[in-house]
Amino acid sequence: MDIILPILIILVCAKISGEIFARMRQPPIIGEMMAGVVLGPSILNLISPEMNGIDVLAELGIFFLLFLAGMHISLASFREYSRPAIFIAIMGNNFAIVAGIALGLIYGLDLMDIFFIAIVFSLTALPVGVQILMDLGKLESETGKIIITSAVIDDILCMFFFAVVLSIADGNPGTLNAQSFSILIAKILLFLIIIYLINKFLAMNNGLPVFHIKLLIRKLTKESQFFVVLLFGILVGFLGKMLEISFIIGIFYAGTIIKKSTVGEGVFSNVHNVVSSITSSFFSPILFAYLGLLLNLTLLFDPAHPFSDRNIQQGIFLLTAIVFAMVGKGLGAFTGGVLANMNMKDALAVGIGLNARGLMGLIISGIGLKYGLIDMNVYAMLVTMCIITTFITPYGLKKIFNL
Repeated sequence: MDIILPILIILVCAKISGEIFARMRQPPIIGEMMAGVVLGPSILNLISPEMNGIDVLAELGIFFLLFLAGMHISLASFREYSRPAIFIAIMGNNFAIVAGIALGLIYGLDLMDIFFIAIVFSLTALPVGVQILMDLGKLESETGKIIITSAVIDDILCMFFFAVVLSIADGNPGTLNAQSFSILIAKILLFLIIIYLINKFLAMNNGLPVFHIKLLIRKLTKESQFFVVLLFGILVGFLGKMLEISFIIGIFYAGTIIKKSTVGEGVFSNVHNVVSSITSSFFSPILFAYLGLLLNLTLLFDPAHPFSDRNIQQGIFLLTAIVFAMVGKGLGAFTGGVLANMNMKDALAVGIGLNARGLMGLIISGIGLKYGLIDMNVYAMLVTMCIITTFITPYGLKKIFNL
């Protein structure tokens, strides 16, 4: 019972703060995280991230958010815009990863910190990108579709890299050699091949397996439909775990299989609405408030001496990291757009549009800190970078599109 009142406080504060940010046309998740920062050890110190039970609710938030993110991944638009999107995604990822590695080497960070920086630098917030383009009325434009397709490829590549890093972390990074690394990559590729084969199986005989699946699942109640789909996600998550991939990576890829074409429009809408509702109304506010609670600024900055060497050095690190992240991703995506024969203006729009890190950046950073894979200094930098790039992106696109 001790957890009920703190959770109620977190939910109320997170939802109010999220609504304020939504009215400012910014992602509510940033407001939810800010609520956690205020309630936690950074400012008011009312609620501790060590409180029993909150970490379990946060993990459920990660579960549902990644499952929902997978359900939003659509491979249907790959055929039309795959050529420019592949150029853009690969160049954007490579430049961003190099920028992350360079930052880590400059500041003498350890290997796991560098891995996480490279991953978060290279990803793109697909839901944020969709919302921004919708607000600007550019979602259906050719440039908008290229940005979204590139963001999908970005997320798939980043989840692959993330799976590699988590698998290394689960083992013993100190004993990693060429043979063990090759086995690790082989297991991850095997998992992805299984996901691919499931999709191919569903499309066999002009979609005959899908026809029978739809026929069976339509006979179930809405509650049972939700249970069956969720059970499928859990089983795929455990399959990923068996192949030494994190359970949550498996959940993400399970979500990519759940589509209108595989379970039927009615079932998909029902499951999507339930997952979206319980996530946005309960688990997401708790997760992002928890990520804010984890951020302890008192360990990084000395408020009593604002111009101390420690504060100045930390500020320089944050600014340098933000510049590296934005320039690396933006320049890489812009270069990919130019190589794909886009005009300079559209290529620049792509470079800016792919720079928002948002949701996935915050989740991956939070996982790193929660499991002790990155330190507070790196976590604070990644969170700050995710928030700032998410704020800046819509204004940059407005300038490019002359809106």
